[in-house]
Amino acid sequence: MYSKEALSDVFQRILKFEQDVESIYEECIENIDDNNIINILQEICNEEEVHIELAKELFKIIDEY
Repeated sequence: MYSKEALSDVFQRILKFEQDVESIYEECIENIDDNNIINILQEICNEEEVHIELAKELFKIIDEY
C-alpha cells in the first residue's frame, strides 16, 4: 500500500504533467493557422483542463486523508 506522502507525490506529478501538456496544446494553437487543426487542438486542450481539475481533486483528497 502507498503512503500518503507517496500518493501525494504521484498526484502532484500527474497534475504537473497535465498542466505541461495543456501548455503545449495552447502553444500549438497560437502558432497554427489551420482552423480545423485549431478546433481539434482546442477540444483536446479542453479535455486537459478536465484532467487538471480531476488531478487537483485527487491531490486534495490525498492531502486531506
